[in-house]
Amino acid sequence: MGELLDQDRRILEETDALELQSHGEVAITVAKALLGMDLILVCFVAVGFRTGSLLFLWWVVAEGLLGVILMGIGANRKSKAQKALSALEPE
Repeated sequence: MGELLDQDRRILEETDALELQSHGEVAITVAKALLGMDLILVCFVAVGFRTGSLLFLWWVVAEGLLGVILMGIGANRKSKAQKALSALEPE
């Protein structure tokens, strides 16, 4: 009976780790999309400077910062998930 409970606990821990890994991958994908959009918006920063507007500059800075933060969060989650999954590996 104790072996069954241990197996159920192991399955739950593995499921949690896989879910954490999936969330990390989603955060990295969203971050890449934001940074990709930033590359497009960078073209408009010079136009904004010429017209006296700083909208595109602040937009690019904010979106780039958000992308970098999400990239870090996603990498951290994936790292934690990998550690949890490797700890569950049978020896």
